[in-house]
Amino acid sequence: MKLSIPTVAASLLFWSALCSAEPAVTVRQLDLKQQPAGDAKAVATVTAGTVVDVMKREGAWVQLKAGGDTGWTKLFDIKTGSGSVAPAAKSSGMSGIAQTLNLASGKRDSSVTTGVRGLDAEMLKKAQPNEQEVTTLAGYASTPDQAQAFAKAGKLTPRTVELLKAAEPPKGAPTK
Repeated sequence: MKLSIPTVAASLLFWSALCSAEPAVTVRQLDLKQQPAGDAKAVATVTAGTVVDVMKREGAWVQLKAGGDTGWTKLFDIKTGSGSVAPAAKSSGMSGIAQTLNLASGKRDSSVTTGVRGLDAEMLKKAQPNEQEVTTLAGYASTPDQAQAFAKAGKLTPRTVELLKAAEPPKGAPTK
């Protein structure tokens, strides 16, 4: 059987696309979901620090292969391209962010989720304020007179709002 060059090239592209996966590491324990949705059924649990392969991206979701398990999780649950895992070569030349947002194809999801990556509880406990930024932020505060002038210009009227009643603790919850 004789194969033409275009047939061989198409076959190689097809198989390379199937075999190419971007290595990543999980940043926390996570559940792999059956579908890219928060309420989807969990198919497996992966511990923090597990090396996984990113198979596919859809918006803020990534499909991972971890050992024999494949499932979906949020993009912010993994770390790619640094540490002991090298980023996979991207034959399309598109950045990971561009791929995530589907920018090259022109397809965009109805929403894009962003968040803080790489911060854990211990880092947040040790955080220190940036005094210069606190001073800058304080400069944005308005005086009571400025707030009154703004309300008057916007034709805002004062309203009295009743305080909310404290919720009852769930049954079996410890009381103070």
